[in-house]
Amino acid sequence: MSWVMFDFGGVIGKYQPEEDVAALAAAAGVSVAQFRDAYWAPRFAYDISALTVTAFWQDVAGRLGRSFTDTQVGELLRLDIASWMHLCDGTVRLIHDLESAGRRLALLSNQPAENARAIAEIPLARHFEHLFFSCDLKAGKPDPGCFSQALDRLGAAAEEVILIDDNEENVRVATRMGMQTIRFTGPEQARAGLAGILGMDRLLSLLAPTGPGWMLAEQKLSVRSQTCWRV
Repeated sequence: MSWVMFDFGGVIGKYQPEEDVAALAAAAGVSVAQFRDAYWAPRFAYDISALTVTAFWQDVAGRLGRSFTDTQVGELLRLDIASWMHLCDGTVRLIHDLESAGRRLALLSNQPAENARAIAEIPLARHFEHLFFSCDLKAGKPDPGCFSQALDRLGAAAEEVILIDDNEENVRVATRMGMQTIRFTGPEQARAGLAGILGMDRLLSLLAPTGPGWMLAEQKLSVRSQTCWRV
């Protein structure tokens, strides 16, 4: 296997915490339940650059019977980006260990341009040779065309790539295309799956790294890093 390709949201980054969603809803002037429905309906179009940031938030506003000022759009954008930037400790460690073992790493994530640029700027991004975002590909998972573009840019055959993704449909499509896949349910489950696929028992021996050298690396890798949990 030549590449390990990670998803971001729900794998490297946690799902949006409830308090962050509540802050977004408050900024929009609606309840959390109202906000969630309006937020997700046009999200994929935003992810693949079919909507600009302003068009996305005004679409959300229209679904809520509202209209947002430019100032409100700016604040909603700030809160939205921050809500996706809580990293999973265990996945951060796994990425560090894979890179230390000489594995080639890539990222493929459905993200709008503003969020993608923020992700690309975090220290952890330096550990990936390629960062693929739906906003740049103009296609998003689970569209096979999104996966095909990523494979083309890697210069790799499907069987040379292991995809780690939390979304069942994304995993199903990637598997049909010939990729090895791990449906992510937690960082240690993903670590065990990779150890089995790659024949790297050493990955399992590194479950709880310690020492000052590791702590320094952890500090450099993590941005608001927290224990990963499922919701």
